[in-house]
Amino acid sequence: MTIDYLFYIFYSIIQGITEFIPISSSGHLNLLELLYNKGNSRNYLYETTAHFSSLLALIFYLYRQNHLEFNNIKLNFIPITLATIPAIVVGALIILFNISFFSFQIIGYTSIIGGILLYLSDLKIFQVIKISDKKIKFLLAGFFQCLAFLPGFSRSGSCIIAFRLMGENRKNSSVMSLYLGMPIILISFLSNIRDVDVIQFDFNLLIIFIFTFIFAYLTLKLFISYINDIGFKPFVIYRLIFGLIILFLLS
Repeated sequence: MTIDYLFYIFYSIIQGITEFIPISSSGHLNLLELLYNKGNSRNYLYETTAHFSSLLALIFYLYRQNHLEFNNIKLNFIPITLATIPAIVVGALIILFNISFFSFQIIGYTSIIGGILLYLSDLKIFQVIKISDKKIKFLLAGFFQCLAFLPGFSRSGSCIIAFRLMGENRKNSSVMSLYLGMPIILISFLSNIRDVDVIQFDFNLLIIFIFTFIFAYLTLKLFISYINDIGFKPFVIYRLIFGLIILFLLS
């Protein structure tokens, strides 16, 4: 029982830290499940709790920004809605055809490939897509966001790559990836809760909710505050190392 508590504390910390930065929460959590549960089962109630807590942390963070970000969300409601449509379509097709990307190899390769693309998008020479229409810009980012269905690629990372290629600075790209994250996290929450057979409250749920919220909020504050200064290289290096370790040691 103690081991379970420690695992879910670690699980929650990883979810909170990785959800909004470009290193893939799904890749890390899928890896944890493959190692801990040997990929045999998924606790949808725990996953749902983690997504719900992350969403609340994001809403609380945006609220704390003097309502400025909420006003921006209202102004960008239609572009955000358009950007969500590709993910809904691709997600529906994955469910319809029962497609699974749950493997060590996929996590390893997508971590590396996503890291390389993130690095290239941060170079001015590749920031050549000039789009003034905000709806088209967000829609294009929405197509990039679909890459996150591959565990290890990163939802926030795919959005940041798209916005950087279109010339947005690091902070704006990161903030706009948060905007696109709100409906996607909500959809993930609703999708997972659909698969919950029995809602049974236990201490692990409380652990997941509290630790995920705390670490998601703290990560958001630090990431958005300092990303223009630190850049994406630390995340690129981490992704490359993470992917190589998986491919050489676990696959």
